Amino acid sequence: MKKVCPVCKSEYDGGEVFCPVDAARLVSASQLDVGSGSTPNADPLIGATFDKYKVIRRIGEGGMGLVYEAMHTVIEKRVAMKVLRDDFSSRPEVVERFRQEAKSASRIGHEHIVDISDFGTTPSGSSYFVMEFLEGEDLASVLAREATLSVERAVDIVMQCCRALGAAHAKGIVHRDMKPENIFLVRREETLDFVKIVDFGIAKMSDIETAGAPGRKLTKTGMIFGTPEYMSPEQAAGKELDHRVDVYAVGVILFECLTGGSPSWATASWAS
Repeated sequence: MKKVCPVCKSEYDGGEVFCPVDAARLVSASQLDVGSGSTPNADPLIGATFDKYKVIRRIGEGGMGLVYEAMHTVIEKRVAMKVLRDDFSSRPEVVERFRQEAKSASRIGHEHIVDISDFGTTPSGSSYFVMEFLEGEDLASVLAREATLSVERAVDIVMQCCRALGAAHAKGIVHRDMKPENIFLVRREETLDFVKIVDFGIAKMSDIETAGAPGRKLTKTGMIFGTPEYMSPEQAAGKELDHRVDVYAVGVILFECLTGGSPSWATASWAS
């Protein structure tokens, strides 16, 4: 997925997180569009109604899918809908991973993990799932604007992440792509930074297997998924991993919240 530097507007197609020119945190093209008030190119899903949902507008995008604001037409509830990209919809292994994201998040059932309530297929054949609509912004956007956080605020956010990940790990689920973009901050009652962890698209579930030969796991040793700056050495090397990769990533996130950049040892873990 192409990313753009909000400062110099340079575009990058690789896995960069920070602009090598001015060190600003990169954002997706859609995030830049939202910030500038422009609208995305014509999208056939916007305005469409299917399976009790009316799609209103696109609000985000990720490596596997696009995220829309939608309305449940029966109970008139605002929801978010994540739709698998068209170029991935014909690939069974990607569709299965997309389904796994829905299974992973819904199975945990924790207040700091986004709630997923439905799964289906669009009229064009793309898989989608429905999740709670979150009003707020992700931690990456906060850091892009403020650079660093106070110790108290950073620790509060990270502690909520730890509680959520603890619940996931207790059920054998490892997120494997913890990064500021996947930590969404909403306001709940008197809490300004109420954490919702999103995007379990590459989560490893210890007891979920794909169709095919018995024992064939969707995620296998030697497959490398994740974001380089937040990968532990064993994850970057494609080795067998466990819940500790999430702990490592959260440590890097805390460092970034307090200093404004990723630690040199984190970069070395995947560059070496």
